[in-house]
Amino acid sequence: MSEEGHTGCDVLVVGEYYFDLVFRGLPRIPQLGTDIWAREFDWAPGGAYSTALALTRLGSRAGWWCRFGNDVFSLMIIEEASKDGLDGSHFIHVDHPLRRVSAAFSFTEDRGFISYSEYPEPFPVREDLERIRPRVLMLQGLSLDPRWLALIEAARSMGIIVCMDCQNTEATLSTPGMIQVLRSVDVFLPNATEACAVTGAGDVEAALDILSQYCRTTVIKCGKDGAVARRDGDIYRVPALQVEVFDTTGAGDSFNGGFAHGLLTESDFSDALELGVICGSLAVTGYGGRNLPFKDEIDRYRRK
Repeated sequence: MSEEGHTGCDVLVVGEYYFDLVFRGLPRIPQLGTDIWAREFDWAPGGAYSTALALTRLGSRAGWWCRFGNDVFSLMIIEEASKDGLDGSHFIHVDHPLRRVSAAFSFTEDRGFISYSEYPEPFPVREDLERIRPRVLMLQGLSLDPRWLALIEAARSMGIIVCMDCQNTEATLSTPGMIQVLRSVDVFLPNATEACAVTGAGDVEAALDILSQYCRTTVIKCGKDGAVARRDGDIYRVPALQVEVFDTTGAGDSFNGGFAHGLLTESDFSDALELGVICGSLAVTGYGGRNLPFKDEIDRYRRK
């Protein structure tokens, strides 16, 4: 797509906000019938916020398609977005509560969530894409809703690159419509657990082989092991940065932002993958992906 062909943003991120309550320093995983105390606590904007923030800090014009209510959680996220310089022109505001909250119990090696969400997120339609004209459409989750597929097909017909995360879907390859969705997108971005669950594979390598049969570019986020991808038959591997892990909440969403920015700015796919890994790695050094890099900091983290 030519530079004159889009006016709204470089990347349109479609996904919910979450108000993440992050509990650290837990003695063990929470169990029924017991009280446990965290040594540390904070909150952070979560969900697609991290993706939009990563893009913005790297210098991409990021639009975020998200609906907000009049509840305290929505209002606090909107306030943070303004402080972080996120473009709010694609926010949808409704005059009723729209609470999306996650309580994260965070450990060094991984984290778990208890989440609550009111109302489904509204889908953009072709007319929205024609008005915004993004170069990349970043879908923060996987849906088998016919409107989701219609959005993807509209974007592809307009020359927009479509990237899709997985976000713990219960669908597998045997679920009707799943393979059609995978074949319709340009890039599929599950994490290792999701990739194995969707395919039924016993490990990441097997999952990558299976998913690559349906999607031209498959990127699997592997946490402390970085990322592995297959694009047109070629395999790419990028190790994670050696960092001290503080909180893994938001690492995958942060990866998505760095990767999408790389698709638009890097001539080599491996370099785009590396930008995703850099953002995902640095995200875990603070609460909820808040330690994302700015554009002028990236070179210090690149592979030599």
